[in-house]
Amino acid sequence: LRQIMAESDIGLPDDRTRTGQLAELLETAVLVEDREAASLLAARLSEVASLIPSGGGAVARHLGGAAALLGEREKAKEYYHLALEVCAKVRFRPEAALTHLQLAELLLEEAEEVRAQGLAPLQSDEIKREALQHLDFAIAEFPQAMKMQPSLERALRHKGILKA
Repeated sequence: LRQIMAESDIGLPDDRTRTGQLAELLETAVLVEDREAASLLAARLSEVASLIPSGGGAVARHLGGAAALLGEREKAKEYYHLALEVCAKVRFRPEAALTHLQLAELLLEEAEEVRAQGLAPLQSDEIKREALQHLDFAIAEFPQAMKMQPSLERALRHKGILKA
């Protein structure tokens, strides 16, 4: 990741890296939890959040993952909701399912933090219910829209966490 970013001069004024490549690099930065790269790439992509580059995922979904990695939960939710809007407009079911899964994971983390603080158990339950709705959508879509068993299994593991 770092080597490709250095070779591409990402972040320099004359950088002409394609949006699709930037989105792929951002997804990679999030997966390997490289906060510095995620921050730089997110800054580059924030102006094109509503795009879905050819052959790639929704930029907004990747920006949501970066925001979550950087601890910006509300910003992550905004990006995930934007990704869902964009996916609905172009009927991109696989990407919508992945976005629902990532949003559910973010909400599960939030619910756990709220529960751990012990201040608002009803709020924690409400957040879990919302997360469960997103998981249900993803679980229903994965086999039909994508035939993506790993993503389906990931979503089902979260359902097990919720004991639903």
